[in-house]
Amino acid sequence: MIRSGLIGLSFLLMTGFNLSSAPLKNTVGRMLPDDAAPLDKQVYRYLSFEPASLDIGLSLYQSSESEFLFERLCMLDYNNDLIPGAADRWDVSDDGLTWTFYLRKNARWSDGRPVTAHDFEYSFKRFLHPDNGNVYAAFYFDIKGAQAHINRQNMDPTSVGVSAVDDYTLKIDTEAPCAYLPYILAYPTSSPAPRWQIEKYGLKWTEPGRCVSNASYQLESWDIGQSMSFSLNPYYNGHIKGYLERIVRGFTEGGRSTGDIGLLAYENDEIDMAQVYPMDLGRIEAHPAMRNELAIFPRYMTTYLFFKTQTPPFNDIRVRQALSHAIDRERLTRTVLRRIAVPAYTMMPPGFPGYVGDKHQDIQRYDPVRAKALLAEAGYPGGRGFPKLDLWSVNTRRIPANTVSQAIQGMIQESLGINFNIRIGESRSYREAMYNWSLPISIGTFDYDFPDPHSLLGMVWRSKPKGIGRQDWTNPSFDKLIDQASRTLEAKARFTMYDEAERILAEDVGGAFLFHSNAVHVRKPWVGGYPEDRLGYRPFYHNNSSWSDIYINNKVSTRRGFGLNN
Repeated sequence: MIRSGLIGLSFLLMTGFNLSSAPLKNTVGRMLPDDAAPLDKQVYRYLSFEPASLDIGLSLYQSSESEFLFERLCMLDYNNDLIPGAADRWDVSDDGLTWTFYLRKNARWSDGRPVTAHDFEYSFKRFLHPDNGNVYAAFYFDIKGAQAHINRQNMDPTSVGVSAVDDYTLKIDTEAPCAYLPYILAYPTSSPAPRWQIEKYGLKWTEPGRCVSNASYQLESWDIGQSMSFSLNPYYNGHIKGYLERIVRGFTEGGRSTGDIGLLAYENDEIDMAQVYPMDLGRIEAHPAMRNELAIFPRYMTTYLFFKTQTPPFNDIRVRQALSHAIDRERLTRTVLRRIAVPAYTMMPPGFPGYVGDKHQDIQRYDPVRAKALLAEAGYPGGRGFPKLDLWSVNTRRIPANTVSQAIQGMIQESLGINFNIRIGESRSYREAMYNWSLPISIGTFDYDFPDPHSLLGMVWRSKPKGIGRQDWTNPSFDKLIDQASRTLEAKARFTMYDEAERILAEDVGGAFLFHSNAVHVRKPWVGGYPEDRLGYRPFYHNNSSWSDIYINNKVSTRRGFGLNN
């Protein structure tokens, strides 16, 4: 028996059969890729702030970067395309006013309870209730009755156009046709919340032992001040199952951004991915290992100058045009921002849905001769008589505000003879001043919320009242096109309208566009599963299905953790 067993093993080896390459499934039955490491190595570690809560429907800014806990009705894949989430499919009525979502049957929460349309109706009405202080409530004003409800004009919850027809059918009515509604429903704040846990524990329902989720992962542990971990949800039976057995989120100290802490933890093999900031890029590119671990992909975030356009001197379009023509975006991105950004001449970044290439690039191109002539026509030849104003910005590690401000100030002074005072605001006070329209000229940034032109054009530039709008620029023709596009369900027609609106925005210099940011990461070679998107990048987004694609491959080494037993 022993001899025949050895002969059999020799035959298997001679014929090329590799015992170690036998199919490997994780603990919820998903087949892992051929080069996957053993299950005990399927642990992914990252670094972020310690969340105040995981109640992302109410508190996005305090609860983000663990969005994989909750499956929305619709989700986004690595191409930023809509895919089924808790809803298998959806349709819209002929008049465009009623969307119907058909939920996946037999879906379960992590405590085994069924996921139903009633859960989503409850969740939407919860985060639209004015007492809950949801800063993203205005995001849902397209839903029938939502704005009146959040403004306390109609406190009847049945006035909000979200209703469960039965356990597996959810109906959402809108004030007008809303072509981008599924993208809003894919946003993390559209996550469902378990009513029975909230009624039992209140705002503490996301604490360990109480947190119930409906996606591929569930909260496993939360070590205050240290880390939290997530394990596979055995009840999840949807389209977006994860490979990883566990995900560990280590906390930065005092809620600080990752920054140097993240890069140090990455170099020490404590985490598997880290964001790269401009000041670190040179060192990484010179590092023999990390330079091969860089990953760069479009972030779809646009930085621009905006103005107080209702008062002098910026109520004169020639002044705004002059400033736009005075800025050399190519030099700015090449010498100051390097690989973290590309020049911007319009609001829409390359590769974003509805982007039309360099069609509108000449409108705000660098042209110092034209800039000088325009400023002179406006009554400020060589900058003489131009008021001394503050150029405002807010500092982040992602965008070095002082460096960018100095570069822009230098270009404007060089071309036009105008000298601004640079003012770097603290985040909260800056935002208050921005929404109060009290900044004469400022560097602003907007990171897209959903992959549709309305996010970058309608959300930012469509005129709104003070306190809601980010700036005071208004253009009736622009507003009309944005409103028409939002109500048009046919994609080609609506994209044409957004293109025309963007031309108006650039020509009227609602903003002088500066650059589009890239996301820059370093990623360990033992993390596999970053699919290549249609643009040739390998992106990773916290708020979509990217978590389901990644796994630990057989290049994995021994790594230190965050003090957990992992």
